[in-house]
Amino acid sequence: MAAKHLIAFLALAAHTVTAIAQTTAPAIVEIRGAMDYATESGQASTATRTDQSLMDVAQSVQVIGPTVLDDLQVRNLDEAMSLVSGIAQAPTRAGTQDAFVRRGFTGESSGGTLRDGVRSIQARNFSATTDRIEVLKGPASTLYGIQEPGGVINVVSKVPLARARTDVQVDTEEAGGYGVQFDHTGPIEGSNWSYRFIASSEDRDDWRNFGTTRRDLVAPSLAWRSSGTEFIVSYEHTDYDVPFDDGAIFGADGAPIAVPRERRFSEAFSRMEGNTDFISTRLQHAINSQWTARASYAFNRNRYSDVRVRANRYDDATGLLRRRVDGRQDVDDSSNYAVADLVGKFRTGGIGHEVLVGVDHERTLGRTGGELLRLTYNGFDTVNPVYGQIPLPTEYDDESRNARALLSTTSVFAQDSMSLGERWIVSGSVRYQRYRQEEGAGLNFVETQNISGSEVLPRVGALYKLAPQVSLYASYATSFVPNVASSPTQGAFDPTEGRSLELGAKFKAAERISGTFALFDIEKKNIVVNLDDDTAQAIGKARSRGAELDVTGQVNAQLRFIGAYAFTATEVLEDASGLQGNRLPNAPRHAASIAAHYTPGWRIANLPLHANAAIRYSGEREGDSANSVTLPSYTVTDLGVGTQFNWNGTALKLDVMLRNAFDRAYYPSADGALRALVGTPRQLGVRLRSTF
Repeated sequence: MAAKHLIAFLALAAHTVTAIAQTTAPAIVEIRGAMDYATESGQASTATRTDQSLMDVAQSVQVIGPTVLDDLQVRNLDEAMSLVSGIAQAPTRAGTQDAFVRRGFTGESSGGTLRDGVRSIQARNFSATTDRIEVLKGPASTLYGIQEPGGVINVVSKVPLARARTDVQVDTEEAGGYGVQFDHTGPIEGSNWSYRFIASSEDRDDWRNFGTTRRDLVAPSLAWRSSGTEFIVSYEHTDYDVPFDDGAIFGADGAPIAVPRERRFSEAFSRMEGNTDFISTRLQHAINSQWTARASYAFNRNRYSDVRVRANRYDDATGLLRRRVDGRQDVDDSSNYAVADLVGKFRTGGIGHEVLVGVDHERTLGRTGGELLRLTYNGFDTVNPVYGQIPLPTEYDDESRNARALLSTTSVFAQDSMSLGERWIVSGSVRYQRYRQEEGAGLNFVETQNISGSEVLPRVGALYKLAPQVSLYASYATSFVPNVASSPTQGAFDPTEGRSLELGAKFKAAERISGTFALFDIEKKNIVVNLDDDTAQAIGKARSRGAELDVTGQVNAQLRFIGAYAFTATEVLEDASGLQGNRLPNAPRHAASIAAHYTPGWRIANLPLHANAAIRYSGEREGDSANSVTLPSYTVTDLGVGTQFNWNGTALKLDVMLRNAFDRAYYPSADGALRALVGTPRQLGVRLRSTF
């Protein structure tokens, strides 16, 4: 059925293109908004929380702009991060959430993914509302508080525009199902207000032997702009229903067991169902030519329930699998964040200053109604599977009921970037942060953690402009993350602390090609690793060292590209339980990617053609903290071709994409030998987009 739907869609698209091609001299148009990659990547708010040029920032910052996202038809945050050096996929909780290794370190509980500069607690952060993605490498605690030392990923949302624009998109894939997006923005006549309304819906069949993903989103927003003042308020709501799929099993020989990639080891009821809300208000006012005042408030929430059927033990001799059934019910995670700051640009004598001072408060609360009682079932035949033999669980584990975890922080921060003449820029920032952490659970609630404390988090950097288009820099920064409990009944570990040293160079070539080369050395102590589903452990200290190169640019009017390479060497330096000397999990030693969009000027029946290709490579990675399973290296290639035209006055863009064109079997991440995420096989997709 899925193949029939895809063939029908292709036939309709081909018929439309043919009909237009046969008309007399169809008008050729360009979908508005395309820019060269280097221009889009030259500015970001994440690095300094100001509008400072990235050539003047003593830290590696990468931007995946809207043109890159459109050219390569990026569908999720995983695909976007494959274009950035030093970022790899971490265990995604069976494909239900965003999770990344940043310069060797993981830790999604620290909120390493931001939405518009606000720590996100949502499972998935890339959607029809995404405008661009900014990646700040290295510690960001002085600006964003509790963060891992590897860096942060900031997903920046689209805002209302003062000019009318409508974008409609529909797509389908070989596996079956569809995705639809609608985006309309424009001014409210006779006022300083503008609006935007974004909606999307997807209902996609999974490429594995069963499962469907459904997501529905609505996102209205308003903006008021006048005389140096801007006020934006936005709301986003998403309903989702997704499979809970732990992926493949690696046997005792260190290889995936010999069953088709499409085969799941779970059940149809192994799913997560929930909804998210994200509310954001931002006010900015230019007090005078030197000072700007800003204030923001954001609320985000993720509510869900799930049931999980997971591999528990595999017998290599018989091919039989023991499975465990459990789940979390009535999870309600929410976060409130408020920040107020001042940005100033002025001179004292011969020194130019770009100053940021502010205060913020964040309160994150996680609540769970309870966890389903864990039950195990033997005898699932991985070679000849029979599904539907185990019941849907209904009983709760009383010790896990009423779980509650609160983390509250209040901070003041300051930053100054000083221009010393024409070549030197010296920057420094510091955050003083107080925090409170409470945790507990149980039918008769028992508090397992109640701690508070404070931290001072500094960062210093220096940048030297060797030439107008070449900068050399060095930076030192620290990080801090309170550790949450590994289970509702276990108290939290002591906070982790990190420090990072980074040396690098930034360059531009004729304003069309830009890049960053960085060397880094990070140490982090008191890292928590999962030993199994019930227990965790804090290892003593780990280190990550490496080199990264990111380049984006426009070679000529026809060709634009983005490329990345990372060498990352990780090691556990201190640990009393036998992990010393091990590599950190899911961190490839070598990783690289290159993607390009090409408009050769060729035409078929007067229709212009464009093409795109993306190749990504990941070296071997350890699949767990014990280094007991190694994921093989892989190279995956995506190929696409398309055209754009005008039909009855409407601009249309048709793209066909062949993902994993050579059908490579690969495993992006793992949480042990029984849970290795399976990469998508070769899939043909079609997208039709109209902008007017």
